[in-house]
Amino acid sequence: MSMLNKPKPIANVFGLTAYGFYFVYPKLEREKQMQEYKAELDKYRRRINLGITIRAVTSSAMLFICGLHLYFVLWLILGAQSPALLYANLGIRVGLALCILYFIWQSYHDFWNYFKMARYLDAKHGSADDLYQNALELNLKYNHNPISKALLISAKERLAQKQYDIPRIFGPNILFIIALYFLALSGFWYWFSADFAVAFQQFYSNKAPKIIYKEEITLSPGDITIGKNQQLLLRIEDPDPRLNHKLYFRVGEAWRELGLSNYSYLFPRLEQAIQYYAENEIATSPVYKVRVLDEPIVKKWQVQYKYPAYTALPTLEDSLSYGNIEAYKGTVVELRVISNIPVKRATMIYDDASRKDLTSLSPNEYLTQINITNPHSWYLELEDELGRKSRPEEKFIRVLPDAPPQIRLVFPGEDVTLNQNLMLPLIISADDDFGLANCSLHYQVNSDEIRHTQIKAVIPGKMFNTDYAWDMQSLELFPGDVVSYWAEIYDNAPVPQKGSSTRFRARFPSIEEIYSEIEQQEEQRTQELSQSLEESRDLQERFEQKRRELLKDPTLDWEDKMQLEDILSKQEELLDEVDNIAGDYQDLIDKMQANSTLSQETLEKMMRIQELMHEIATPEMQEAMRKLERAMENVDPADLRKALEDFKFSLEDFAKNIEQTLALLESIKNEQAVQKALQISEEMERMQKSLHDKTDDSSNDAQKLAEDQEQIVEKYDTLNQELENLQDMLKDDPDASQRLQDLLKDMQNSDTKQDLQQSQKSLQQNMRSQSMSAQESAMQKMRRFTLKLDEMKSSMSSGSQLQMTQALEQAVRELLIFSKKHEETKARYQQDVYPLIPDIISSYEGLQIVLNKLFSKPQVSMVIPPKFYIDLTDTNKAYRDIFSVLGTSYSPGIKLNLQTIQEGLNQMAHDLMLALQNSSSGGGSGGGMQSLMQMLEQMGQQQMAMNMLTQQLMMQMQAQGSALDSATLDQIDRLASDHERLAENLKRALQQDPEAQKQGNALKQIIEEAEAVARALRNKQLDHDLVKRQENILSRLLDAQRSINKRDTSERREAISSTGKASDIQPQAVDYERLRRSMMLDDEFKNYPREYQQLIMEYLKLLEESSQ
Repeated sequence: MSMLNKPKPIANVFGLTAYGFYFVYPKLEREKQMQEYKAELDKYRRRINLGITIRAVTSSAMLFICGLHLYFVLWLILGAQSPALLYANLGIRVGLALCILYFIWQSYHDFWNYFKMARYLDAKHGSADDLYQNALELNLKYNHNPISKALLISAKERLAQKQYDIPRIFGPNILFIIALYFLALSGFWYWFSADFAVAFQQFYSNKAPKIIYKEEITLSPGDITIGKNQQLLLRIEDPDPRLNHKLYFRVGEAWRELGLSNYSYLFPRLEQAIQYYAENEIATSPVYKVRVLDEPIVKKWQVQYKYPAYTALPTLEDSLSYGNIEAYKGTVVELRVISNIPVKRATMIYDDASRKDLTSLSPNEYLTQINITNPHSWYLELEDELGRKSRPEEKFIRVLPDAPPQIRLVFPGEDVTLNQNLMLPLIISADDDFGLANCSLHYQVNSDEIRHTQIKAVIPGKMFNTDYAWDMQSLELFPGDVVSYWAEIYDNAPVPQKGSSTRFRARFPSIEEIYSEIEQQEEQRTQELSQSLEESRDLQERFEQKRRELLKDPTLDWEDKMQLEDILSKQEELLDEVDNIAGDYQDLIDKMQANSTLSQETLEKMMRIQELMHEIATPEMQEAMRKLERAMENVDPADLRKALEDFKFSLEDFAKNIEQTLALLESIKNEQAVQKALQISEEMERMQKSLHDKTDDSSNDAQKLAEDQEQIVEKYDTLNQELENLQDMLKDDPDASQRLQDLLKDMQNSDTKQDLQQSQKSLQQNMRSQSMSAQESAMQKMRRFTLKLDEMKSSMSSGSQLQMTQALEQAVRELLIFSKKHEETKARYQQDVYPLIPDIISSYEGLQIVLNKLFSKPQVSMVIPPKFYIDLTDTNKAYRDIFSVLGTSYSPGIKLNLQTIQEGLNQMAHDLMLALQNSSSGGGSGGGMQSLMQMLEQMGQQQMAMNMLTQQLMMQMQAQGSALDSATLDQIDRLASDHERLAENLKRALQQDPEAQKQGNALKQIIEEAEAVARALRNKQLDHDLVKRQENILSRLLDAQRSINKRDTSERREAISSTGKASDIQPQAVDYERLRRSMMLDDEFKNYPREYQQLIMEYLKLLEESSQ
């Protein structure tokens, strides 16, 4: 400022003049230049004055802000409603106004004029001439002076040439302080922005604000759904801090307050749904609901199985598998799940990461279909509206195995040896889970190619049981050949599975092997029977000794009882042994029949022997044993003596029957030996014929044919050896012995063995024509040998028949003589029997002599009917009854016994005459046997109808109680009459029919049962015992038919031809397998009507079940 105010001398101005001369300007020109100069100065002056104004405004603003801030601080301290705040407001306003006015006045006073501006520019220019200031002053004072004009022009030029800086408005430090000042206050106000706005409004109006509170309460999260055990934060949004807020919730009915922290409350694990709201002094929020969802799980599984059509299984629904699926391949499974909460998606996730979405039926129910092809593990993923997913729980899809069908060869179920008829009965049983088809039998002869035959193609049901009679005649087996066989069957699956049975072997034996086995079994049966005879004789001796002791002293002590009981027990064991031997002998006969090893005549003899074995244990023996037991209990001397006597005779009869059976077995050995040689010859001839046919076929291997020829050579040697063995056995038969010698000589001279060896050699060299020539020569000789053996067998049979006929004729004559003499003895009887005793004893001993002579020819037992033994037993019993009453004072039954003896002698003579007649006619006519079979068959059907009617009557009685109406009584009387008629018809058959007499014991038992049933019905006794008796009648009728049928099976068995098809007879229980196997080959049974076959089998099954 000192520089601006310092005066400058005019000389200096003149010295600095650029022009150095003086111009005279007109007036207007000088004014114009002066204005231009001022305008240049004014540019700088206005800028400086603007800065002064800005400093004044800034100072005023800072002062105002400071006052405002002071007021805000007081507002915060005193409160908006404080009265002191009003006076503070006024004071601050006045102070601010005065200060601001001062700042305005001061800034106006500080404005620069032209002179101050000129001095500033001269100072900024830095020269000492003060040009700007002198030019302005001189022109104002001396505006017409040329010097002043020159100065003015110079000043203008300098201004035009140079630019000058003006002073800053604020220095850097001042600007920093100002900025810091504004930032600090702005930050403070911003921090209290809400309060500052209210305070500013109050500062502006200088009035206390009206108190306005927030009229609503906002709660977050409002209505919400969360997962169970998740945390929940309840918050009051934008609360009015002036008010006291409270938060309430409830689970049931009662509301409870929650302690707020910073206007919020946190549930760390919410397990139940709640309601909540908040309130303060002014407002209450709405009640909000928090829905708590359980973790999504499946509440119910429903699985529906639609099985493949071939299984024939019904649709199955399962709700207990919990999603685990087990089904057969091809099953369509419908899976339905019901969740515990609504879900938005349900997905099956498999173990191979594939996914299958379920179809939504409702928010809680989903459905899908699965086609079962392969096993899988999987789990179900449920996703709820919150996005939560269920925990994986592994499930399984299991494919149930459709097992291949099972097939078994139930019979024979083991390796077997074939019979000569090459018939092998098979029982095939198969089963499958769902169905069967195409059952076939496969077989292989030795190592030949495998062949098969169809048994049944279409098989209904899941189980298959059939009987199949396999005829191997077409296989052209040689002795020693082995047939491997098995059964195969398929199931009904889309891709059928095969089931195979165990493989078995059937060997075709030679005749000599079959005979060897039969002879061993026959020898074993004979030894067992001989041992039983020895034991019986020992038992007789023991009993006889004890009987004599008791005759002397009839008092029974404990030791006597024990000895008699031991004897009875031993006898019971002997009876069982003989019965078992008879059963084993029946198996031997069946084997012989199956192999045709014996002639029809010899087989009938063996069947008769088997019947005799069964008849060894006679009903009289059983009755004598029961009487002895009762006598031991009653201890009556008379009864005991009679029982001992009867048991003694029964033991004698038992031993005698065994002796006769053994003698008969021995008598047929020669016939068996001849039959064996004959069958070996016939088999050898068949083998040679088959080999001849094979030799003619060039496709057959010559070396294999040579081996077959070697077997025939061995067979020829075996035949020769058997004939050599026969020489010793036929010494007692001159005719047969001579024929045998002739045959052996013929075989020796015929060179048959050389022919066979020549054939074998030619085959080894593959010279078929030479071999066939030698074979033809050998076959002619073999035919001659077979015919001679057959003639020798027929001759032996004729000789045996003649001897048997002579023995029968002699016995008939002697029995008639004894009958005549007994008639005379009987006529002399008055009251006393003692005068007749010598004649009776003579008659009895004569009868025994006749019987001994008769049975010295064992084969007479073959033709004697069973009725003869019944009549003989009755006659001997009558003799013994007479002998037992000797010594008693009163004998009322003598006359009846004499009459029984008379009838018995006549009946026995009649029985032998019938046997003689049957023997001469060849064993009876087939028509008579068929007639008896038809009669028994008709009786069986009638008896079955009567049994069913009886059961119906019993049911009516149970329904009606004890009272019977007249219709029921009439039916019972008719039933009694029917049973009486049945008994009479059987009695008549026993008297007139020789075939019925052969079944004497069986028919007699039927007659007794029928009469007992008739008596019970007459007495109106309908109970289970009666039904049991009726069942026994039917059972015995069927047994009698089977026994008769066995007599005529052997020859017709040879005529049976297999159809190669399974039998239509339905398989029965295991207990009936033997019966079914027999009936498969039984022509007679197959000739029955189908309904009768089924009726017989069903009734037998009922009988078996009732017995169990």
